[in-house]
Amino acid sequence: AWAAARGVPLVPLAELLPAADAVTLHVPLTPETRDLIAADALARMKPGAVLVNTCRGEVVDPAALAAAVRSGHLAGAGVDVFAVEPPPADHPLLGVPNVVLTAHTAGVDTRSHRDMARLPAEAIVQLLGGGWPADWVVNPQVKGAWRLGETPAVPVVYHVG
Repeated sequence: AWAAARGVPLVPLAELLPAADAVTLHVPLTPETRDLIAADALARMKPGAVLVNTCRGEVVDPAALAAAVRSGHLAGAGVDVFAVEPPPADHPLLGVPNVVLTAHTAGVDTRSHRDMARLPAEAIVQLLGGGWPADWVVNPQVKGAWRLGETPAVPVVYHVG
C-alpha cells in the first residue's frame, strides 16, 4: 500500500537485478533471505552496478561479492554489516578496490533510539484503539481476524532503527 500510494513499482528480484544501477538491501535475516545475493544473483546484476548492504551480513555472500567487484562486473559495493563483527582479518571484502566497508552505526544517535521506542509504541496504541498501522505490521494477513482479546491472530509490529 505504501509503494502504491507513492507510485513506486514493486518488481521481482529477478527483474530488478539486471535493470538496476544500484541495489540496496533492506531485509531482515530469515531462512529465505540468507545468501539472497550469492554468485548467481550477482551475475544477473547489471554490469557496472553497485550493491549496498546495510541490513545483515548473511544476506550477501562476501566471497562472491568480492569476485564480482574484482572481475569488474560490478563497479563497487558498500557494506556496513558482516556475519562476524568486526570482520576477521581474512574477510574476503577487505582490500577489494571499489568496496567501502564501514561500521553499522545508523541506530546509535539519540533520535534513532527515541524513535525505536516511540514508533512501535504508537503503532501498538493505534492497534489497541481499533486502528491498523499498515506501515508497521509485518503480517498483514491477520488484519481481518484481529480483534483485541478475541483471536490468536496477533499483528506483529516491527521497527528497525
